[in-house]
Amino acid sequence: MSISPLHASPLTPENERRRARLVAAIALLGIVATLLAYAISPGVRRDVSHAAHSVKGAVGHVLDHDQRTGTAAKGSPAAK
Repeated sequence: MSISPLHASPLTPENERRRARLVAAIALLGIVATLLAYAISPGVRRDVSHAAHSVKGAVGHVLDHDQRTGTAAKGSPAAK
C-alpha cells in the first residue's frame, strides 16, 4: 500500500504539453503582475531603487581592494 494520498499515473504526451503550457502561463502571469505592481506603485519603485542602491554599495565595498581598513599595508610608506 502506498503512503502517498495521490496516485501518480504516467503522463501522456498531450498531458505533458498541457502541463508545460500551464507552467508557462503561470510564470507569465507572475511576471506581468510584478511589472504591473512596479509600474503602478511609487512605493514599490522607491523600495526597488533603495534596494538596488544598497546592493550596489555593498558590492562596491566588497570589491574595492584599494580601501584600507585602518592599518597600513606592509611595505607601504605609511608603515615605516
